[in-house]
Amino acid sequence: MLLLFVGELGAQDAAQKAQELEALRAQIETLQRQFEVSRKKKSAAEKRLQDVERQIGEISRALRSVEEELRVNQGELRALQGEQQGLQDRLKTQRERLAGEARSAYAMGREQQVKLLLNQEQPAAVGRMLVYFGYFTRARLQQIDVVRATLDRLTALEESIAQKNASLMQLRTSRQLDQQRLQEKKKARKQAVASLSRELENQGGELKRLQSDERQLQELVSSLQELLVDIPSDVSQQQPFDTLKGKLRWPTRGRLTKRFGTRRGGDLKWRGVMIEAEEGGEVRAVSQGRIAFSDWMRGFGLLVIIDHGDGYMSLYGHNQALYKEVGEWVDSGEVVALLGSSGGQTHSGLYFELRHKGRPINPVRWCSGKPSASSG
Repeated sequence: MLLLFVGELGAQDAAQKAQELEALRAQIETLQRQFEVSRKKKSAAEKRLQDVERQIGEISRALRSVEEELRVNQGELRALQGEQQGLQDRLKTQRERLAGEARSAYAMGREQQVKLLLNQEQPAAVGRMLVYFGYFTRARLQQIDVVRATLDRLTALEESIAQKNASLMQLRTSRQLDQQRLQEKKKARKQAVASLSRELENQGGELKRLQSDERQLQELVSSLQELLVDIPSDVSQQQPFDTLKGKLRWPTRGRLTKRFGTRRGGDLKWRGVMIEAEEGGEVRAVSQGRIAFSDWMRGFGLLVIIDHGDGYMSLYGHNQALYKEVGEWVDSGEVVALLGSSGGQTHSGLYFELRHKGRPINPVRWCSGKPSASSG
């Protein structure tokens, strides 16, 4: 009865957490719609950029999934082929042994038992020789059964290898199609970026747009904090974030090109850092936490925000693809995105911020070493 009671409590707890997760996702979706409505009408160029970068993210995520499945299948194929080679070698040995025994039996001629009886000078040894002869016969039959079993296993392996090869062929075709689609979308994105750049140049509004993007991000972070206060954190396995200062690993490898606090334009300063890195690299969570935001946002492209509890958040912008959904829990070092240049960037890299109670804090003071040496 006690076990049943504990099981019921566990089921109720899981159901409650699922409801909380759904409530959190619904609230954040409502928040995103409110931001869309509150903003001024998007230009055609901005709308096109948002659409095509989201499509690139979906294709990149699908392509990575195919690549991973392909890698697993290739490993399984190598294992099957290794087993096949081992069985073939074993079958060769079994056949040679059986052939040797067959030659010995042939040399003795037909009616071997009768010959053994007639050749015995001591009648007392006849029974013993017949027993030995029975042993040899049964051993030979067992070897024949082993050979048959080996042949059956080889036949099954050949079928498995043929199926695995067919699966690999389909995966390679899928990968090729995804790569073609990705290249097409990248061309479309390049056109959208150029169109948006011309539009901003004509309007002379680059600085105003940066200021607007910064305000919007601040509003988003503040709103997320208000929402997350009502959702209890699962801190049982979580190390307090404020104990990790100076110990965090950088979210990706690369070169710091923009530093926290340096001038960005006008009175604007960088509230995070830019890490220049090759497109397609992995972006990892700097610590345990819950995904609070995972979507496209103007000025930051495909953006991930992780809530680490106690008012701490980490932000990862300009990604090519996002791998986590709102409400998911992630571990320290877990891959959450792929490096890219979304948000209209011309160079691939990661925009990385840390915030405490909505206020930006310097990532350099919280992360160990440099991105090129300590991340990964």
